[in-house]
Amino acid sequence: MRLSTPTRQSRFPRVSFWLLLILAASLVLNLWGVGYGLPDRLYPDEGRIINIALAFGMGDLNPHYFNYPALTMYLLFFIYAAYFLVGRMMGIFSSAADFQRLFFTDPSSFYLLGRIWVAVTGTAVVAMVYRVAASAYRENKAGLIAALIFAPLPYFVYYSHFVVTDILLLFFILLAYLFIIGIYRTGELRYYLLAAAAIGLGAAVKYSPGMLVVTLVLAHLFRELDSGRRVWRLSFLRLPVLAGAVSVLFFFIGSPYCFLDYQGFLASLELREHIGRWHIFGTGEGSAWLDYPRLLFFHSFSMLNRFDPMGVILAGGLVWALRHRTKIDLLFLSFPLMLYLLMGRWTSGSIRYALPIIVVLALLAGRAIVEAFSAISRLKSEPVRRLARGSLSGVLVLSVSLSLLNTGLINFRLTRPDTRTLAREWIEDNIAPGTALAVEWDTEATVQLWESPEDIASKIEAYETGAASTIHHSSAEMAAVHRMRLEAVPEASYRIIRLGGMDGVTVLDDNYSLEELRARGVEYLVTSADVSRIFASPRGREVYPEQAAFYDRVERELIPAREFLPNPLSGPGPAIRIYRLD
Repeated sequence: MRLSTPTRQSRFPRVSFWLLLILAASLVLNLWGVGYGLPDRLYPDEGRIINIALAFGMGDLNPHYFNYPALTMYLLFFIYAAYFLVGRMMGIFSSAADFQRLFFTDPSSFYLLGRIWVAVTGTAVVAMVYRVAASAYRENKAGLIAALIFAPLPYFVYYSHFVVTDILLLFFILLAYLFIIGIYRTGELRYYLLAAAAIGLGAAVKYSPGMLVVTLVLAHLFRELDSGRRVWRLSFLRLPVLAGAVSVLFFFIGSPYCFLDYQGFLASLELREHIGRWHIFGTGEGSAWLDYPRLLFFHSFSMLNRFDPMGVILAGGLVWALRHRTKIDLLFLSFPLMLYLLMGRWTSGSIRYALPIIVVLALLAGRAIVEAFSAISRLKSEPVRRLARGSLSGVLVLSVSLSLLNTGLINFRLTRPDTRTLAREWIEDNIAPGTALAVEWDTEATVQLWESPEDIASKIEAYETGAASTIHHSSAEMAAVHRMRLEAVPEASYRIIRLGGMDGVTVLDDNYSLEELRARGVEYLVTSADVSRIFASPRGREVYPEQAAFYDRVERELIPAREFLPNPLSGPGPAIRIYRLD
C-alpha cells in the first residue's frame, strides 16, 4: 500500500511544529544528567575514547587501538583542538601545558564537551529518523510517529549521555538509508556516491555499517528490475562497484590507520571476534539468538514496569513489514537481518548493540501505525472504528508515556552521586593520605583514587627503562603522560595495590590473597559488585577459581567498615564495600 504525499502548503507548518517539539524534548532528555559522575570517570569505554583523542595532540595520529575505528576519536580531537584555541584566545590557557594540566587535575570540561556533542548528535539522529521514514513512505506522519517512538526510548537517551560510538553510528546508518532510498527511487549517480560516502564514514565509526553495501546493491537491483533492464549484464555491476570503491575511500579517510597499521587492525578484528564469542573475560557461554527479541520487551531500562509495551509497537512494525514486503521494507530489513545473524552467534546480547536494529524497527513502526489508522478509518461500523482507534491510540500513548517516565527516572538518577563517588569521598574524609588500599584493576567499575607520587614515579621509571609497555602508545609517550600526572597529584593520594589486571581479554590472578595483601601493608580492601559478579557465575568460577575463592572468603570472613549500595532514588552505581583488613 503506497500512501499519498501530503501537500507542503497544508502540512508543512503543522509538521514543523510537532517535529521541533519532538527535537526540543529530545535535546532536553539527552542533556539532562550529562554531568553524571564527574570528575570521576565511571562509564566504560568513554575514558579510552577521550584519552586516545587527547593523545593525538602528542603528534601520533595512530590510535593503536582498533576495537573501534578512529573517526569518533578524530572528531573529538578536533573539538578539543577548538577548545584549546578558544581557551588560549580568552586567556584560560597560557600554554599547551596548562591545557594538559587541566585534564589531569579536573577532566570534567573535556568529558562535558564530548557528552554535549553526543547529546546533540542524538537529537540529530531523531531528526534523521523523521526524515528517513517520511521520505521512504512519502508520509510526514510516519516520520513524526517514528521520531516520537524513538526519541524517548530510555536506552537510546541513556547512551546519548556518554562519549561512545553508538549514537554517531546511528546517524550515519540513517544517512546511508536516506541516500539508498534515493538510489531506489531515482537511480541518480549522486545517490550512489552519497550513500557510499555515508557507509564508509559509518564503518569508520563502528565496522558494522560496512554491511550496508549489500543494502545498496539490493536497492540498485530493485531499481534495475523496476526499469525493465537485464540485471545479468556486466554493466549492472558498474555503479555498485563504483559505490564500493567510494565507501572504502571514505572508510580510509575516517580511519586511515586501519590500512596504514593493518597488522594492528587485523589483530583487533580477531580480538573482537573472541570477545563476541566468549565475552571479554572469557566467561560467556551459549548464544544470544533469543536475547535480542527478549530485550525488546524486557530490559533493565524499564524501571517502573517489568514489561515494555513499546516492544509491542516495535515488533508490530516488523510484523507489518514482513506481511506487506514492499521493496522499501526489504531494504530496511536487510541490514538488521545481517547484523542479527552476526550478533546472535555471540554469547550475550546487549540492547546497546541492538540500537541499529531498533532504529529500523522504529521506522517500520511509524509507517505501520499510520497505515493502521488509515485502515481503521475505512471500517464501516462507527463503534468498531472508535474502539479500534482508541485502542491503538491508547497503546501508543501508554508506550510513549512509559518511555518518558522511565527515561526521566534514569536521568534523575544520573544527577545523583554514584556509589563510587560517595565511596571515594568517604575514603578521602576518613582514611589518611598515603594509606595502602587494595582496589580492583577495573578503574571504571570501582572507586577512583589518586595514586601516591611514589607509585606514579615508579611507573615513569618502568616505562623509561622498558620494564613496562602498552599496546596503545609508546613507552616514551606513557612516561610523558605519567610525568604530567605526577605534577597534578592532590594531597589525598594513596598507595594503591591493584587486585588482578588484564592480559588481553582475561583477568590476571595478581594479589587475590588476604595474607599477601596484609604482608604488603594493605589496611583497606575496596570491592565493587561490577567486578565480583564476573566470577560469580558457574562459568566465571570455572575460568577464574582463584578470584572466585577470594571473593567468597572476603564475604565469609570480613565485615564491611562501610558500604554504599545503589538505590532507584538515591543514585546509581554498583555496590561498593570497604573492608579494614586488620
